[in-house]
Amino acid sequence: MSIALDAYSGLQGFRTRCGTLVAVKDHMLKSLEFDPSDATVIHMVGMWYYGIADLAWYQRSILQAIAGKPPPATYEEALSFFKKAEETSPNFYSINLLMLGKVYLKLGDQDTAVAYLRRAINYPQFTDDDHQAHQEASDLLKSLKIA
Repeated sequence: MSIALDAYSGLQGFRTRCGTLVAVKDHMLKSLEFDPSDATVIHMVGMWYYGIADLAWYQRSILQAIAGKPPPATYEEALSFFKKAEETSPNFYSINLLMLGKVYLKLGDQDTAVAYLRRAINYPQFTDDDHQAHQEASDLLKSLKIA
């Protein structure tokens, strides 16, 4: 339901999508009540928290003007979901490895971030997501001046 709601609200426009942010998260959390071992949904909740936590000040201002105060979200909350997804199903998704690296960078833990970014690079590349994770992880390591 959360995927359908997000897609539908996206088609309706930015204002509608902003207004459905909390409902999208609530549907994902409800899904986890039915199946707490679904690593994909756990990852999606992490992405939701990361997306809100990573908003720039001007994006927060636009969101506030359109839909009211943005929902609270932190990198630590995102990290907890990405870690839980990885614990639930190790190595299940290259993007989850990438996101673990990105969150650890945001939190200032470069050593752990580099370890996850390297795992994302070494993940077999079968899908577009795998190629994206590989490329973004490579770019992040290069920006850190780490081969």
